[in-house]
Amino acid sequence: MSPESGEEYYTLLGVRADGVASVVDLVAATELSFIRDRANALLREHRSCDVVEVWRDGSLLEKFARH
Repeated sequence: MSPESGEEYYTLLGVRADGVASVVDLVAATELSFIRDRANALLREHRSCDVVEVWRDGSLLEKFARH
């Protein structure tokens, strides 16, 4: 599989309250809005996650917390 033009690769970690990443999602996307939508979807899908962290190239970009 070859990447489409402009795609970036992101790692989304669903993190429990005890700090353990119980969910990992690897996503290729061209728009950061897609990644934000996916992070919020992970929170809905995986009730064990308290936070979803969005990483790219070893850097934490954003955190999405359960409200």
